[in-house]
Amino acid sequence: MAPSCRGPCLSAGLLRPCQPSALLATALLRPILPPTLPVRDPVLVRDPVSPRPFLRDPFRRSLPSREFAWRKSDKTLYMLDSRSFTYVYFVRRIAVVTGSNKGIGLEICRQLASNGVTVILTARDENQGLEAVRNLKTSGLSDILFHQLDVTNTTSIASLAEFIKTKFKKLDVLLLGPNAKKGEIFKQSLEGAEACLRTNYYGVKLLTEELIPLLQQSDSPKIVNVSSTFGKLQYVSNEKAKETLSEIDGLTVEKVDEVVKWYYEDLREDLLETKGWPLEFSAYKVSKAALIGYTLVMAKNYPKIAINTVCPGYVKTDLNCHTGIYTVEQGAKGPVMLALLPHGRPSGLVAIVTGSNKGIGLEICRQLASNGIMVILTARDENRGLEALRNLKASGLSAILFHQLDVTNQASVASLAEFIKTKFNKLDILVNNAGIGGTEIDPDALKGKKIGIDDLVRGPDSKLKQEMFKKDFGVAEACLKTNYYGVKLVTEELIPLLQLSDSPRIINISSSMGQLKLISHENAKKELTNVDGLTIEKVDELVEEFLEDYKEDLVETKGWPANLAPYIVSKAALNGYTRVMARNYPRIAINAVCPGYVKTDLNYNSGILTVEQGAKGPVMLALVPGLGPSGMFYNQMKVSTF
Repeated sequence: MAPSCRGPCLSAGLLRPCQPSALLATALLRPILPPTLPVRDPVLVRDPVSPRPFLRDPFRRSLPSREFAWRKSDKTLYMLDSRSFTYVYFVRRIAVVTGSNKGIGLEICRQLASNGVTVILTARDENQGLEAVRNLKTSGLSDILFHQLDVTNTTSIASLAEFIKTKFKKLDVLLLGPNAKKGEIFKQSLEGAEACLRTNYYGVKLLTEELIPLLQQSDSPKIVNVSSTFGKLQYVSNEKAKETLSEIDGLTVEKVDEVVKWYYEDLREDLLETKGWPLEFSAYKVSKAALIGYTLVMAKNYPKIAINTVCPGYVKTDLNCHTGIYTVEQGAKGPVMLALLPHGRPSGLVAIVTGSNKGIGLEICRQLASNGIMVILTARDENRGLEALRNLKASGLSAILFHQLDVTNQASVASLAEFIKTKFNKLDILVNNAGIGGTEIDPDALKGKKIGIDDLVRGPDSKLKQEMFKKDFGVAEACLKTNYYGVKLVTEELIPLLQLSDSPRIINISSSMGQLKLISHENAKKELTNVDGLTIEKVDELVEEFLEDYKEDLVETKGWPANLAPYIVSKAALNGYTRVMARNYPRIAINAVCPGYVKTDLNYNSGILTVEQGAKGPVMLALVPGLGPSGMFYNQMKVSTF
């Protein structure tokens, strides 16, 4: 029986492969089960708590056959992970979906149940809820339960919590679906606005806070809040509210409450237009903006729970009188994807991008923040960094911070590390992007010309092109200090914080110009090719040898590249460093990637790719689920050779 891909996935290869089953819990057993334990290797096995069969290989990975073992002492089925030789156990995942008797909520229940999750469908109206469960069971889904729930009623919420505690003793997924009634959104009346706020914001708060203790009993707890693009700050025109919700560092639940109260008081006094609040769907927009703010605060307060918010898109539902453009099947994909992400990613993830006030670095920040990552944008120039931060926040991205960083300065790097340690106590993603060219180029010589790397570096006309470049030892030395030694300095300072992450990764922005085919220096090529014997000390020695030859004007005599030598050597050294670090730190995914020939200041905008295209490869590596590949060189989004 071959596994079939039934789960949702992201486009552009950001998260893959799909996860057809959510039955695999990733908590490793220590110590390994005794060798006398009876072992079986069936093609199809059954969950000991549920008669529902599931596939042998939920993640569709090309791994050796898996071994399964049933232990009577705890009535649990265990699976041997071929890679780590440790046993992981299968458990039934429990999910609650609010407002799920119809529309997107109902489809979320269907997709979760199809992925092996036991779903508790909830609705205010008991008859409608029971009817929805009957329909789902008729379609062949058996792991669906119903419990009445009114998210605005504390007694109803407490009853649900007691039901889950008694029956399951834990909760894995809390998915807060769209709960507001159609009339509550369109009515501008005080009564309609109050009902909308009570359901969309206060109801989420009540339920979440009641169920947090049960979520904390899960190995991989997740909260998914279904929001809307109307909740983005670009739709909140009240300056005081926008300023409050933009201050991620100082944002608290109490401050979010204050924003909601300001809106309600101004509505009651008929001051919406005067105070700058939105006039159309104002209560809905404010409730969703508050929900997004609440999500950010809760993700910060509960780092062990993956807490995210998602807009399902403009879906055809009763809420919008079926004027949407997406089906409920399409709308449910995002929430379900977040519910099934391994290890609860991406909530609470923290990323640093060096040299990110412009160009590719800035776009990497934009794409990471758009994927729910807390991004620390860095730059040498504080004013330019803060300006970049303001521009990103003006576009509606709020999960971005700035910290000054000079990658060549030990004190600056240490200051950044202390900031991360104090604020987050861990780091998940490090993107080493800061870099300089290392050679002064006549920009006029590049205008209107398409010059290939081979032609520039080692082609028959490469010597003729030397007139385009001005050699300067100070500039060359600065290039190596930034592109190679700077990466080393930042990486080694932040390794301890990366080791505190469940899924750490380092992405070094390199270049195809650093590939060994462009290195003609025999000893350098020999050392960098010998991966097993390569050490950081040997890479350092090669860099020092190059700088000495450059200073003595012996670059061509010693066989180094004729043109752009500092940049080429810095990136070749960075690639070598990447391979060594990947070997030295097997629990951290460490890769190098060439973003392609992108239009940036570095090449006087002579590139052929946009920064959006150039950022795709680094972002893909940052978001690959699990440990992912390590010690590899990527050319854009494809594996290449060193």
